[in-house]
Amino acid sequence: MTKNFDYQYLVIGSGAAGSAAALLAAGLGAKTAIIEADRWGGTTLNYRDVPYGAALGFAQRYAEAVAGSRFGMSSATLRYNYPTVLNWQAAAVRRAGGGKQKLFENAGIDCYRGFANFIGPHEISVNDQQISSERFLIATGTNLAVSGIAGVDAVSCWSPDTALRMSKLPKAVMVVGGGSTGCEIAEYFAALGVQVLIAEAQERLLPREDPEAGAVIAEHLRKRFRVEVLTNSRVVAVAQDDKSKQVFFVRDGQEKTVRVEAIILATTPEPSVDFGLENAGVKYSPAGIVVNEYLRTTSPHIWAAGDVIGRDSSTERATYEAKLATMNALRKSGNIVNYAGFTRMTNTMPKVAKVGLTENDCTKVKYKFKTAMVPIETISAANTNDFREGFVKIIAEAHGQILGATVVCPEADLVIQEVALAVRNGLRVAELAATPHVATSWSEAVRIAARELS
Repeated sequence: MTKNFDYQYLVIGSGAAGSAAALLAAGLGAKTAIIEADRWGGTTLNYRDVPYGAALGFAQRYAEAVAGSRFGMSSATLRYNYPTVLNWQAAAVRRAGGGKQKLFENAGIDCYRGFANFIGPHEISVNDQQISSERFLIATGTNLAVSGIAGVDAVSCWSPDTALRMSKLPKAVMVVGGGSTGCEIAEYFAALGVQVLIAEAQERLLPREDPEAGAVIAEHLRKRFRVEVLTNSRVVAVAQDDKSKQVFFVRDGQEKTVRVEAIILATTPEPSVDFGLENAGVKYSPAGIVVNEYLRTTSPHIWAAGDVIGRDSSTERATYEAKLATMNALRKSGNIVNYAGFTRMTNTMPKVAKVGLTENDCTKVKYKFKTAMVPIETISAANTNDFREGFVKIIAEAHGQILGATVVCPEADLVIQEVALAVRNGLRVAELAATPHVATSWSEAVRIAARELS
């Protein structure tokens, strides 16, 4: 290590990307430090993946049990204890290591708590302390974006990071944003008996996914949980008085308003880049930090990974990026990012999982492609589970190579894995169709769709 630097590798952010990078660097023998402004483990561990998994898992089991009379269950009087639900979420985070600094300390990593700010190419300040490093990994994630909503600073709104920790359930809630997180939040509260409205500025829920996926989830929320789905509805202002909160939105050219007890802002987040990057020569924009195929920034000794680079991130991708960037930084590995086969998921019931390209993606790049979509109501699992909402859609290029897929069904996160393997390894639909599948599983729809494209 160059003697003039305090560290060989300094990681800013301890979420999925930051944790992976720091632990790998320490394991490689580099003198490593990590900085965290909030809770150790970052957003993923403390506020999103783990607590959402615990909360949604409970809510979906509860909803299924309440509706269990169709299977012969006597569940009409089933109840839940909300404080215990909150305790379960906290326990899940605690067991996963949320908020625990010792995970890093035990690996020989120096930990700093506070906001980092670059004051030079190799130097940052944190809590009035100046720290230097030979190399850096930036993994600061995202912040809630609320620009364009008047009055938001004067109204007590909840964010996705805090929504699940309400000490008391509201009677009525407005979820602003119909993306993946917004749909998950809407289903969670509706399953617990809260009156829910969800507003999405675009013409459908889950606007990043195939249109059919958004249609299924919208119908599911309406039919199963009586959620009021307001698409083409742009929230422009919020206000509150002693009795309730007001949400003003424009729909079909008309301004409308609703009164609710709570407002949850599930709008698209923005990369967290406001910490002196210009002082380090790192180029960035509101879309995120600019990196090359090696995840190196415009400053040659600084790398970035995770949500802060503004790509289609997830916990899996952030971890992958952080490890790749760290190996490039410390071992000069020359690894280039390869996102083939990475998935994303919406944890509703049914789940929505996507891998590879969508039809819209293919159209944009002018691929010649073909698709097959199999409704899950046509397979045995739909009958044995009495669940018929969803489909499997596979997209392939003209010669049969699999380009992508969307799966909407109760176990979509598991079903999508074989298609992810196919996309990652350039397999063709004929190979997927020839693979034996359990006849009574949800994955049977994958085999049928692949067969239709063969």
